[in-house]
Amino acid sequence: MSRLLAIQSSRTSLDDAWLLLRLAFLYAAQALLCYALALLALHLMLGHASGSALWLLVDGLYATALMLTSLWLAYLLWPDSSRQILAGSRTSRQCWLLAILGAVLLVLLADPLANWLDTLLDLSALPSGGGDVWSLLEQRGALLLLGIWLTVVWVPLAEELIFRGWLFQGLRHTRAGMWLALPASSLIFALLHSFYSPGGMLVIGLLGLGLGWLRWYSTSLWPCVLGHALYNALTLLWVALA
Repeated sequence: MSRLLAIQSSRTSLDDAWLLLRLAFLYAAQALLCYALALLALHLMLGHASGSALWLLVDGLYATALMLTSLWLAYLLWPDSSRQILAGSRTSRQCWLLAILGAVLLVLLADPLANWLDTLLDLSALPSGGGDVWSLLEQRGALLLLGIWLTVVWVPLAEELIFRGWLFQGLRHTRAGMWLALPASSLIFALLHSFYSPGGMLVIGLLGLGLGWLRWYSTSLWPCVLGHALYNALTLLWVALA
C-alpha cells in the first residue's frame, strides 16, 4: 500500500493526474474516517456529558483524529522522509516574526474586509458565522479553558498538519508546484469554513494564502502553527473586548 501511495515529483500530465487523484481520495477518506469517529464518540458519550461539554469533547477528539491520521498519511506518502516533509527544517527568527506580524495584521483587517465583501454582495444581514466564538466565550471555568485550548492550540495544529502539511506538500510535487499548492490548499481551507459569511471565508482564504506562503518561505510547519494559533487567539480576544 505504501508503494502504491508513495509520492514522487511529477514529470508528465498523467503523473499529475494520478497524484491529484491520490491526494483527493486520501483527503476525502481522512475527513470521512474522522467524522465517523466523532459520531461514534458522540454516541458513546451521550448520557455521560451534555451540552457544551459534550461538543467540546467531540471537537477535541475530532482534532486528535485528524492529527493522528495526518501523521499516518505522511508516512504512507513519504515512507523514508515523512518527518522532514511534514514538519520541515529549522527556520530563522525572521520567519517567526513574520508569523506574528501577519497574524496581527490580518486580525486588524478581518472585520473591514469581511464587512466590505458582505456589503458588496448585500449579505450584511446574514449571520457572520461568529456565533461559535460567542458561545465559547459564554462558558465558565474548566469548559472555557478547554474551549480556548482547542481553539488556540489543538485545532490550529490539526489543520496545519493537513493544509500546510501533507496536502500542501503533496500538491507541491505536481509540475505546477507552488502555483497549484498555494491556491488549491487555501481554497479548500476556506471552503472548510463555509459556515462563515462570504466575507469571513475571504479572510480565512487570505489566512490560508499567508500561511501557505510562510510554509514555502520558512521551509517549516511550525511558524504556520504559531501564526494560525495567534490569529485564533487574537480573534477571541478581539471579540471578548468588543
